[in-house]
Amino acid sequence: MSAVCDARWLMAYAAGIPDQSPELFDTANALVAHPLFPVGPEWALLVGQRSADSMMSRDELLRGVHVAHDVVHERPIVAGATIDIAARVVAVGHRASGATQRTLFEATDANGLTVWRTSYVTLFRGVELDGDPVELDIDWPELPKPSAAGASRVDSTPPIAVGTSEVRAVDAHVYSECARIWNPIHTDVATARASGLDAPILHGTATLARAVSIVAKLASVRLADVVRVAGTFASMVPLGSTITIRVLSESAGSISFDVVNEAGRRCIIDGVVATRSRDQNHRGATA
Repeated sequence: MSAVCDARWLMAYAAGIPDQSPELFDTANALVAHPLFPVGPEWALLVGQRSADSMMSRDELLRGVHVAHDVVHERPIVAGATIDIAARVVAVGHRASGATQRTLFEATDANGLTVWRTSYVTLFRGVELDGDPVELDIDWPELPKPSAAGASRVDSTPPIAVGTSEVRAVDAHVYSECARIWNPIHTDVATARASGLDAPILHGTATLARAVSIVAKLASVRLADVVRVAGTFASMVPLGSTITIRVLSESAGSISFDVVNEAGRRCIIDGVVATRSRDQNHRGATA
């Protein structure tokens, strides 16, 4: 599948987070793409591939929940560039709560050079795996291991920096349209309730994108220097609530973080922001 990463889409994605960093809107210079932007063009391919190739029923497909995300940037996303995106399923497995599927995306430019790669894990709740788990042997970089502080729970080791973000009641609608990611569980009350929720919830990638923006500010990191973002989605973020982003540890080129909802549950765990370079001795206090 091909996608044009035009300036309008890049800026809309940033606005939908929302992130007001000037470099995300500066069309007079080299416009910077937010590190989570790839989820937008990947979504259309993911939905199309599942509809065409999946052996699951429509009801089973609708039970899919995004549970883990890992995007690696090989080179900057250039505004206006046409990107070719390929996807393949590399693993299927099972948990007590359902079947899992890991999809790898690779985006390449007009010269055939890799721009980014993404590992996207979905849990299909209540779906049985037909057969044995399968995992292909692939070349994927290991994530940096968090320090003891990075592995902390909400009630244990204090974070080294904290920021908050208010999630408005309309933010799932705004993100859906700006990112071009539409899943009715996030915007349609009837669909959310039919899925067992009380109300729509914020997208996992929207939560992760907010976290990346705030972590970057807390650590005085330029978004243009972020080369990898990873995280596991553990709990929901209700609309009309406030989330807390905690920087848990820092090392050369890597920051670990988590995100906590108003109920005190971690909605993102094992969060990692990896960078090209940064000044570890200069960190902001708030975001």
